[in-house]
Amino acid sequence: MEFRQAEHFLAVIEHGSLVRASAALHLAQPSLSQSIQTLERDLGAPLFHRVGRGLVPTAVGAALVAPARQLLRDVATAQASVAEFSGLHGGHVDIGTTAGLYESRVPALVGDLRRTYRSVTVRIREYSSEGAVAAAVRDGSVELGFGFVDPQTDNHDLDTHPLGSEELCIALPRRVAEQLPDPLPFEQVPDLPVIAVTGGAQGRVAVEGALRRSSRRTTLGVVTEHRQVTVPLVAAGAGMAWTSRAVVDNIDASEVVARSMEPPLVLGVAVMHRPGMLSPAARALLEAALRGVDHGGAESNS
Repeated sequence: MEFRQAEHFLAVIEHGSLVRASAALHLAQPSLSQSIQTLERDLGAPLFHRVGRGLVPTAVGAALVAPARQLLRDVATAQASVAEFSGLHGGHVDIGTTAGLYESRVPALVGDLRRTYRSVTVRIREYSSEGAVAAAVRDGSVELGFGFVDPQTDNHDLDTHPLGSEELCIALPRRVAEQLPDPLPFEQVPDLPVIAVTGGAQGRVAVEGALRRSSRRTTLGVVTEHRQVTVPLVAAGAGMAWTSRAVVDNIDASEVVARSMEPPLVLGVAVMHRPGMLSPAARALLEAALRGVDHGGAESNS
């Protein structure tokens, strides 16, 4: 599979039709169709089924997605490395993260990178769980993945670097929080519905485990994939939510107060990537993250 074939194949995967993919690639549709047919002939199997006016991948096509993405990433890494050797700084880096780190680690790191390398473009993708971040790193969708550490997950196929820890607190309506101690024992968690993120996120797993250990039961009020909406929902009276203190501090909501938990609910933070060479931009971002740990600046934002 050649670079252009991989690019054409992934464009059809992303856009679901030859018409939309050819427009996105600025390529004549017959040329794109010929490229896909040549790739299918070389591989000896069809890559797409026609469904209505669109195309969906066959089993062979689905299996080709990850290798094709990695081929494109390897080429981009090689090009960026040559440019860096020539004294040029540019290119882009794709990173994936769970929403819980948007308000703390990731913005500061991206800001540092952009101040140093003005021509580097950063693309950030949000995932609902640390497992989804790891999967995106594996299949080449992103180059670096940030998330809370899941001690039950085997990510030995990825290079993982600890970045310190984050404390989870409980976001409460002010009228409720003012009647409760700080820190707040799990046994005294108020009888309010919980605003929770989709199952599988390590923060939710840790909270549920701590509640079970304290024999405290809560009821779900709202389940959302969008963590950034949890604090506004607390402010609107929809319930309470566990989140990082940075998220509460960054929301202008005087109706919401954060309470630390007793015992403290602290989660490790890590960055992961595939073994092997990173693009210069990804390497610079990783080095900045690790320098923060060495200097004690990323140990905790609580």
